[in-house]
Amino acid sequence: MVNIIHIFVILLSTLLISSHGNAVESPLCGGRVFVENAIVIEAPVHEDCHWDIHTQEDRILVITALSGNLKEAQEFLTIHDGSGKDSPILIVENQKTHERSRKDLPKAVYTTQSTASIRFKKAPTSNLQLKIQKAVDCPFNLGGESQCGRVVDEVSCYCATFTKRDHSNQTTYCTDHNMKLVTLESYEKEQAIYAAWSTEYWFWTSLTDTQEEGRWLWESTNTNLYPGYANWCPKNPSDSGGNEDCMDMEWGCWNDLPCSNTQDAICQAIP
Repeated sequence: MVNIIHIFVILLSTLLISSHGNAVESPLCGGRVFVENAIVIEAPVHEDCHWDIHTQEDRILVITALSGNLKEAQEFLTIHDGSGKDSPILIVENQKTHERSRKDLPKAVYTTQSTASIRFKKAPTSNLQLKIQKAVDCPFNLGGESQCGRVVDEVSCYCATFTKRDHSNQTTYCTDHNMKLVTLESYEKEQAIYAAWSTEYWFWTSLTDTQEEGRWLWESTNTNLYPGYANWCPKNPSDSGGNEDCMDMEWGCWNDLPCSNTQDAICQAIP
C-alpha cells in the first residue's frame, strides 16, 4: 500500500529574524518536496504559499483533491507545469481525457514533466487537501490499431493493441513503447480491463510457464502466479498438445495457448 505523507503547514513553524533583531515565530508556508509515491498537502491558513514538488525524472505528477473540489479550488491556487517562474498554469477544464479511462476517477491535473509548483493566492474558505502522486505518462494510443487509458487508477496506464502478434512479439512491442505485457494480480484489475475493452477480445498477458512446465510466472514482474489471484477457464490450464505455455484473457477467464498463436495484447505502465 502506498504510504501517504501528510504535510500540515499550519502545524509547522520556523524562527525568523526581524529587521530589529528580534526572534519571531511565523508559520512555515510552502517548501520543496520529493514525491516517492504520494503526499498530501493541507491548504494553508494564509495566502502566498508556494510549494515546489518533484519526483523521479522519468515520471510525471498528478494532482487531485482529497477533500474539497479541485475545480473550485482554482479560485485560491494555481498549479504549474514545472517549477520555473513562468511555468504554464494547469487548468482542470483543459485536461484531455482518454476515451478508455475510468469514468469514476477524480478530477485531476497532470504535469508533462517531473516537477510542479502549487501557489496559493489566498487561503481557502473551506477545508482543502491536495493529493499529489507519482504517475506514468499515458499516450492516447501507440499508433495504428491501439487505444490507451487510465483504466485501473489515475497513476498507471494501459494500452490495447489490436494488431495480432505472437507472444514474443507482443512482449517486444510493449517494451518498445516503454511498457510491459500486462499482469493481473487481482479480480478488480482484471474487471477494470474488461470494462474498458470488453471480454470479446483475446489478449495476451505476461503469464507463462515456459521456464518450467506447470510453474506459472508473470514475466513482466518476475512473480510466481501462486499463491496469488487466478481466473482460469474451466479445465484450464490444459497444456493441450504439450506446448500451451502462454496465457491469454478470453471471454472473461484465462486460457493457456501455444505462444506462437497470434493474439491482441494489453501493455501496462505502472509507476
